[in-house]
Amino acid sequence: MKITVLGSGTSTGVPEYKCECETCQDARKFGSKNYRTRPSIHIEKDEKHLQFDLGPNFIDQIDRNEIEWIDAVVFTHCHADHVSGTNDIVMPCRKQQMDMPIYGPEQTIRILQRNFDYMFSKETFQGGGVGHLLPNIVEAPFQLHGFELIPIPVEHAAVQTYGYRIGNFGYVPDVKRLPDSSKALLQGIDLLIIDALSFNPRHPTHFSVGEALEVVGALQPKHAYFTHIMHRLDHHHFPDQCAEQDIDLPENVYLAYDGQVLELS
Repeated sequence: MKITVLGSGTSTGVPEYKCECETCQDARKFGSKNYRTRPSIHIEKDEKHLQFDLGPNFIDQIDRNEIEWIDAVVFTHCHADHVSGTNDIVMPCRKQQMDMPIYGPEQTIRILQRNFDYMFSKETFQGGGVGHLLPNIVEAPFQLHGFELIPIPVEHAAVQTYGYRIGNFGYVPDVKRLPDSSKALLQGIDLLIIDALSFNPRHPTHFSVGEALEVVGALQPKHAYFTHIMHRLDHHHFPDQCAEQDIDLPENVYLAYDGQVLELS
């Protein structure tokens, strides 16, 4: 299974607007790993492709990473940094000459049907400038194009939010609390991509680095990568930043970055 990190940043992206911190200044340099668009991944196996979330950077993300096909879209939740690029699915629909199946929590599907109502009607689809979406509410594990997906309920703000387990891979981009029942669903994974916004454990809706490391310690994946990361975490200095916070950073834990490709057998 090939996993492409399309976006690894928080909801504002990095660099932050008008911020002159060292990380943001570096992020403005071409090719910097500190340049971060909104969180999203794309996974591929046996020539089948699943897209996770459609944020505001979606169309640029798939163009930049040469994503040439999408068989279905899977949503984690309804926040704008994960759904506001939904209208741009029109181009994959047009190029692939297909309607697009979408999957996600019931709240997310209902909000998409309200905010993008024209995408759920064949009548508006006739003009050719609108992608047509086929909604599917996720409530339990399901099979999709040869992938087995297990929704992982997490607490994140006041909205219904899922992470997902896909085989031995866990993707949990937005989380403040991971219930024991959900943690059990992730036992035995080899690869984990998980929310770690900053070093601040008091943030009300996102894990800190320390909180994310507690989950990594409990699950013991072979490798773990942090996503949804803000400008206070710097790729050039992350181990030193952890040391300054009295955090022991394991050798198998890293910051994710936009365009990163991970392979999982």
